[in-house]
Amino acid sequence: MGYLNSDVSSPHALLEIARKRIPGIEPLNIFGINKDIGLTYETFWNGPTAAIPKPSSAVAMTIVSSSASDTMPVLIQGLDANYDQITEIITLNGTTPVAGSALFLRINTAVILSGNNVGNISISNGGTVYAYIAETHGLTQACSYTVPAGYELFLFRIDLSSGTVGVAKYLTYRNVVKTHTGRELRVAEVTWQSDQQSFDRQIPFRIAEKTDFSFEIKGSQAGNEASIFVEALLMEI
Repeated sequence: MGYLNSDVSSPHALLEIARKRIPGIEPLNIFGINKDIGLTYETFWNGPTAAIPKPSSAVAMTIVSSSASDTMPVLIQGLDANYDQITEIITLNGTTPVAGSALFLRINTAVILSGNNVGNISISNGGTVYAYIAETHGLTQACSYTVPAGYELFLFRIDLSSGTVGVAKYLTYRNVVKTHTGRELRVAEVTWQSDQQSFDRQIPFRIAEKTDFSFEIKGSQAGNEASIFVEALLMEI
C-alpha cells in the first residue's frame, strides 16, 4: 500500500484528498453551462447576464425564487472584503426576497440544503444577480472561482462538451484571470469544432491567491450551447 505521510496510508493520493484526509488541500469541481452562446465572449454560467458580475466592494445579498414553493435553506459560500472565506445560510421565502447579513466580495458557489428547487433562485444586491441556481438544479453552475487569501489553486483537468458545433459552426473559448491588483490575462484561447474536448494537464496550471478565475466562450454563429467541467486542488500557501 502506498502512503502520503506518516498519518495517512493510501493506495491513491487523490482519493484521500477527496476524502479530505490531507490537511491544507481541498478538491474543487468547478462546472458551468451556457445554453445561449452568442457572437461575443460570455461566461460559462446559466445566469441572466452574459458575464458574471463582480461586486466592487463587499455587499449583503438578497435571495429570492421565482416559485412560491421554494422555502428551503440555501448555503452561500464566498469571500469577504479581505478575500477570506465566509459562508451564510439564508432560508428562502418563495417569491418574497430575503436579505442576508454577511458581506460578500465574491460568491464562489451556492447550494440548496434540502428538497428540490421548483423555481429559479437569484442571489443579488441592488438588482444585480451575482449567483443563480436554475430550477431543479439545486446548485450554481458557473465556471468562475475566486481564490481565497492564503491559498493557491492548481488546475488539473478541463472537459468541454457541446452538441451544437459542426463543420459550419465552431466555438472559441479562453481562460480569464484577474488579480486583486487589477491585472487581467486572457490566455489559452482555443477554437473548437468537435463534440468534446479534454485537457489533462500533467503539470497543473497555478492560480495565485485573490485571483478571479473563469472560462468564457463565444460562437461563430448564435444559438449555441456548451458545458464545462474543471478539476482542481485548492492548497494552503
